[in-house]
Amino acid sequence: MRDHRPQAAQELLENSLTGQVRQRAMALSQLNEQVQALLPAQSAKQCRVANYRDGILILECGSSAWATRLNYDRHTLMSALRRDTLPSLMTIEIKVNPALAVDLVRKEEAKEAEKKWRKVSPMAAEYLKAIAESAPDKVKKRLEAIAAMSNRED
Repeated sequence: MRDHRPQAAQELLENSLTGQVRQRAMALSQLNEQVQALLPAQSAKQCRVANYRDGILILECGSSAWATRLNYDRHTLMSALRRDTLPSLMTIEIKVNPALAVDLVRKEEAKEAEKKWRKVSPMAAEYLKAIAESAPDKVKKRLEAIAAMSNRED
């Protein structure tokens, strides 16, 4: 017989396939953070956890050069993971995924673009100063600071 009592939406979502996928993604994300913490800084930037199943941890890296570098750290990583979080870990596979290298380059370019300051046009600066005149003190200071960007040389 079916149970027709009302159920909480959270419970329904977690018991569905979508909830199971979300839980798996969160578990892999946590595992990725732990692996990143155990690897040297440069290696950690170049790889990520792709999957973990049946005692096999699969790591992805952007190039074969980084795969070779990770192979040198494989046994150290495996023993640390077995000791701390994954006692059932049997082996670590390292796979090359060139898309990961492309993503890394895009992230670096995005960081560089964020570093570049945008310039405020003189007309926009005038409008901001006019708005600042009738604004509260806290907002006025911020608007004037933004308007001052029009005078700055890059």
